Amino acid sequence: MTAVQDALDWTPRPADPTPVVLAAVAADPLPSRQTDREHIEAAVVRCAAAHGGEVHISWLRKYVDRDVMPEMWGAVIHAKRGWLEPAGYHLPSMGDHGNARKLSPVWRYVGHTPITR
Repeated sequence: MTAVQDALDWTPRPADPTPVVLAAVAADPLPSRQTDREHIEAAVVRCAAAHGGEVHISWLRKYVDRDVMPEMWGAVIHAKRGWLEPAGYHLPSMGDHGNARKLSPVWRYVGHTPITR
């Protein structure tokens, strides 16, 4: 029944704003945001070195020793092409938040793209 209803529903659906939001956060020119990005990127490199070239949010948290804007995590991980690639499996997010059991992708570190200011 859902497929029939979807076919009859001509209401345009808005595009997923996530890529636009992540790109905006990743490009935020405020000095504090640049510092956050630099700190997370350095933590990604340390995490990959400690975990056989792979990075997962549950491992990465311990390498970030300052308070960063929550959206910055995803912006750093997802917005930089050619830096991290999906490793092909997922692990629980862990942590003390409501999504601790939610599966999050494991990433493979493939190189570092210099931070642009």
